[in-house]
Amino acid sequence: MANNSKLTVTGTGDSLFVSDLPKEYDDGLRAVADFINSCDVKLTNLETNLSDFEYYAGAYSGGTWLNTRRVCLNDLLRYGFNYFGNANNHAFDYSYNGLLSTIDTLDKKGLAHSGTGRSLEEAAKPAILEANGQKIAVFAVDASFETASKAGRATKTIPARPGVNYLRHEEVFHIDENDLRDLQRVAEKTHVNFDRERSIATGYRTPDKEGVFVLGKTMFTTNADTPATSCNASDLKRITASIAEARITCDYAFMLIHCHDNDNTREENPPAYLTEFAHACIDAGCAAIFGGGSHRLRPIEIYNGCPIFYSLGDFIYQGLKVEHLPADFMEKYDVDIFATAQEALYARSRGNTVGLHCNKKNYQTVLPKLTFENGKMTSFALLPIYLNFDRKDDMNGLPIIAPPAEANEIAALLQELSTPYGTSLQWDGKFITLA
Repeated sequence: MANNSKLTVTGTGDSLFVSDLPKEYDDGLRAVADFINSCDVKLTNLETNLSDFEYYAGAYSGGTWLNTRRVCLNDLLRYGFNYFGNANNHAFDYSYNGLLSTIDTLDKKGLAHSGTGRSLEEAAKPAILEANGQKIAVFAVDASFETASKAGRATKTIPARPGVNYLRHEEVFHIDENDLRDLQRVAEKTHVNFDRERSIATGYRTPDKEGVFVLGKTMFTTNADTPATSCNASDLKRITASIAEARITCDYAFMLIHCHDNDNTREENPPAYLTEFAHACIDAGCAAIFGGGSHRLRPIEIYNGCPIFYSLGDFIYQGLKVEHLPADFMEKYDVDIFATAQEALYARSRGNTVGLHCNKKNYQTVLPKLTFENGKMTSFALLPIYLNFDRKDDMNGLPIIAPPAEANEIAALLQELSTPYGTSLQWDGKFITLA
């Protein structure tokens, strides 16, 4: 479709919010919300579940079991968001009931969302927004999921399974012939592949790909042309087909992708499969890609005139204010199961010496403002945002417009990260723009 009207878009990284917002934050929130509300399309990743702790916790979590009381959603709405992405590694922290409660809570408030559903078809559907006489499709995909959280299709007899819209990938490590012989000797000596080989022989596992040697669960190859990581072809085809279909009736499509993986050399570097995915989504019709999951900023690439934010980091980080945690968490960190969440989090952080809250890079982000006309991006501006790393009270993890020193640091970091992707940025003291 084509529409000549302007469209302005912003999107954030992860809104990991689990508590109400303090009165002291009112002015900071208002300034950030004013910027967000200057846009037509206002996207965020909802990095939590919405319930009142009436459901059992899942047997695993995305690292910390995250849940936010329903009433607190009103605080998040003060920013002005009109879309919430649900596809992330915390969507299953409170199992099926928690996932469905989040969907139902958003639906009852009439809030647009996508990325989870009662079936794969529902989870994969975009949310449809309307602005300035234009229709906008917004997709959300989780690339950092546990198998149990995958949404599933129904058959003629078995119902569909609730879960996330997922993207699988493969990872293979490159070695030389000498390394390969060493690994084969290790496998023969330790019998680490015995069960794997038995499963292949009896049909419970498909044979390994030609040119790949598997040790335990890790794949190795001597073929230098094999990419280190690559998208699952079936998942990529399914997702890009959905984008192309949406573009038949929608003027624009946008993608939120949640990815924790990196290139195994630096946390800020995206894996090869994420680039493959982002390019394929743009080729299929997406106008911009908004990444999250890594808790910190990653490079920006302009591909065929469309921006790829490989990660916008965190927009809100209230990881220290989790209200309750299940016995599983307490047992993992050798804490009494009836201890408070704060006591357990203190134990995990080894006395507040390690963790996401100990690194300022996890408290730096930007708010984009992208303008589109006639299907093309015509303006690109980023507002530096700081999450109050230096505050050790209720203000910690809450976004404010970055003070000058912090803004300079954010601008320099983004330029350093983005240069290898051919993106040149400039900082004018207020906004980061394309040079």
